[in-house]
This record gives sequence, structure tokens and C-alpha cells, in this order.
Amino acid sequence: MKHPRSLITLFLFALWALPSFASGRTLTITAPTQATPGTELSVIVAASTADTAGEQVWFFHSEYSVDQGETWVGISYDQDLGGAVTRTAQIKVGPDSSQVWVRVRASFRGGPDGDVDFTGDPIKWEKSWANWSSPPAKMVKIPVK
Repeated sequence: MKHPRSLITLFLFALWALPSFASGRTLTITAPTQATPGTELSVIVAASTADTAGEQVWFFHSEYSVDQGETWVGISYDQDLGGAVTRTAQIKVGPDSSQVWVRVRASFRGGPDGDVDFTGDPIKWEKSWANWSSPPAKMVKIPVK
């Protein structure tokens, strides 16, 4: 008989791994945890699908704001991108005590699930897509210190 702790560990690993195996979809923002005033920072946004039934990244939109969401600058507004997309932005950082906000959203289309977000839920075009709610979007806020 296996030790109960081993079984619990195996169970927790299976729960952690299930979403990535179940959907194979990713939506990521890679950014520093903080920025220095007046410098430039590099941010990478990406989406992908591992679906082999024809699913692809359909819409991929990403933006950043250096004024806490008052105005947004586009990084990408792309569509029909195949299995994966990556975009990089160089962002001029504002003054001390400000924040850089980065948001990204993606829809996946062409697979057996129809139009879905990165979690596999159906896209609600008139609701969640229109107002950048999460999902289908992700957002990070980078403090400037």
C-alpha cells in the first residue's frame, strides 16, 4: 500500500495538470514585477492552442496604459493567427508612483468547441469580449518605483 501523502501529492498534481491537458490553450503576459521611473520596459504577450482538430488563435488583442487605464496604446489587434502568436512591446515608463497596465485577450476558433476563451468557455461577444472582462482577458499592473 502506498503512503497516503504520496497519493495526495499525486492527486494534487493531477488536478494541477488537468486544465493544461484538457484545453491546451494559453494566454500569457510576461512582464517585470516593477519598473524604474523614466525607463523603458519590455513586455511579451502570447496566446497558443495545442488543439490538433483545426483550432487556432482567432482574435488576439493587446494594449498597454501608462495612465492607469485612462488611455490605451495598442500592441496588437490581430486575427486568424494559426496555432500561436507572440508580440513584444517596448513601453516608456512614467513617473514614480505610477503604474503600467497591460491587458491581452484572445479567442480561439475552428476547433470542436466553437469560439472559446483560453479556459474553454464560450466567448460572450456582447458581454465579456466588449468590456475586457476576465476571461477572455488577462491584465497585469506593474508599479513604477
